[in-house]
Order: sequence, then structure tokens, then C-alpha cells
Amino acid sequence: MKPPSSVKAAALDWWLKLDSGGVSARERAAFTRWLAADPLHRQAFDQLGDLWGELDAVAPRIVAAKCKSNPTFWSWQWLLPTLAVASLAIWLFSPLSIFLRADFYTGFGEMRDIRLSDGSTVHLNSNSALAVRIDGNQRQLTLLKGEALFEVAPDKARPFQVHAKQGSVTALGTAFNVKLRDSNAEVSVTEHSVAVDIEPSGGLVLHTVLAEGQQLVYSAESGLGAARSIDTQSVTAWQRGKLVFENRPLGEVIAELNRYYPGYLLINDASLAQRRVNGVFRTDQPLAVLSALETALQLHSTRIGDYLVILRP
Repeated sequence: MKPPSSVKAAALDWWLKLDSGGVSARERAAFTRWLAADPLHRQAFDQLGDLWGELDAVAPRIVAAKCKSNPTFWSWQWLLPTLAVASLAIWLFSPLSIFLRADFYTGFGEMRDIRLSDGSTVHLNSNSALAVRIDGNQRQLTLLKGEALFEVAPDKARPFQVHAKQGSVTALGTAFNVKLRDSNAEVSVTEHSVAVDIEPSGGLVLHTVLAEGQQLVYSAESGLGAARSIDTQSVTAWQRGKLVFENRPLGEVIAELNRYYPGYLLINDASLAQRRVNGVFRTDQPLAVLSALETALQLHSTRIGDYLVILRP
């Protein structure tokens, strides 16, 4: 069982209070009682500790790298890594708001199969988060982060609807996959069909029906993309621990690897990000995949421990 939002919020309040260093003996005793009152309290607090722990592990490595470098050389050669570290900090802390809203979530490299109360099943990919609201009148889910495959139990009285970005996907059949990437949502139908509705910036609701074996991408800015045919086995390969790329830009490949890697992979060259990649890679070995890409594309990398890796020509 996952901690509810109220427990997550209380855990965050305690974490911030304790981290400030100004906690009285009475407050510390109250925290101890709160922690012991319910196992979910300890679970929520420990999960927050894991989020902060990633950033704490990065800091000493960055300081050591800076001290060993020549000041003039460091000023330009390490400018990009420094900016990347700042981005990493934001990236590590940004899950907090999602953490408080999510009913289910996964860490890096973790995948979960979730049996919902209506009999449907959600397969939640790595570094993903999902909010669920199912009662006697509705089945409303929100993909907050990452990717999920939905296998829907039929119920004509309660449509099964997944909200993602500024749109929604309503099941008209059995199974579909939704992936979030930047400001876009990618919808792929593996069985039967779905209805996709979005309300872009202009305010006019756009609607389409996507059939089995089709995929489209939508966003508030660009509206509904064109439907295209897909290999459903490739789209759902992540369930089998694989990533399949067919003539995909390197930037997209690195973005996907970042979802499985508890650090940050970065490309420092815009033209490099457009290099094309073909291959099938394992999701549980992102650094091995990176090494293979370096060899195949004749690239080099700068590494600060295993937490920050910068690809360059």
C-alpha cells in the first residue's frame, strides 16, 4: 500500500522542519510519535530521504572536480557541466510535487504491474507516476510522469479515461500505451481503439479515434499529430526490458535512457543530438548502452562520477 497524499504532505512538512536545524526537543518527540504511529508514515518519510540522497551524493564529486582543475581552464571547460549540475538539481527536486499527487510511482529501473479495483491493469514503466480516481461513477486516471501501458476491463457505465498533459485518452477497447516526453504525449494503441481529445491553446477541442496498431503525438502547442502505423511489439518492448530505436535522433535516445538512469546524461552539441540511431538496448544497463553509442558513433564523454555524463563529438 502506498502512502496517501495527506501522509506525503505531512512527511514533507516534517522533512523541511527537521532539515532546517531549528527543531526543539518537544518537536522531535512529536516527530518520533508521528513516525511510529503508522508504517505508511515511515515509508513516506524514507522515500523523501531517497530523493534528497541522490543530490547529496553528487555534491562531493562536483567539489573535488573543481578543486583539481586549473582555474582558467575550469572557467570554460567546465561551464557546461556546471550548468548541467544545476539542471540535475532541479531535475532531482522536481519529483516532489508529483510525489505528493501520485498514488503509484516507480523509481529508476523499476517497473510495476498495478491491479486496479475495477479489474484493469496498469503496467508502469521506470521513473513514472500515476494518480487514480475510481469510484462508482467514474474511472479517471492521470499520468503525471513517464510511461504506462493500460489494459482495460470493460465497463460501459464508467468510461476508462487517462489524462496526460492537456489531453485525455478514452478506452474504446482493451489496451493502449501513453508516454510523456517534454510537452508532448504519445499515444499508441496495442488492442482495439481509443478516443483522443485535446484542448490546445486556441480553446477549440480536437477529437480523433486511433485504431489498433496506430500512434499519434499531441501537445497543447501543436495540437493533434497525424496517426501513423507502428510495430506494437517495439512500442511495448520496455515491458521486456528492451528499448527499440529505428532511425531515431540521438537526443531522443539519450532522453529515453535518462528515464532509467539515476544520474543525468547530457549532449553538449545540437548537431550531435540529431545523429541517427538504430538498435535494441537493455533498459537495466544505461551506461553500457552509452558506451556502445560512443563506440558506434565515435563519440567521447566527460564523466563526473557516475552521476553526470556529457556526450561530445
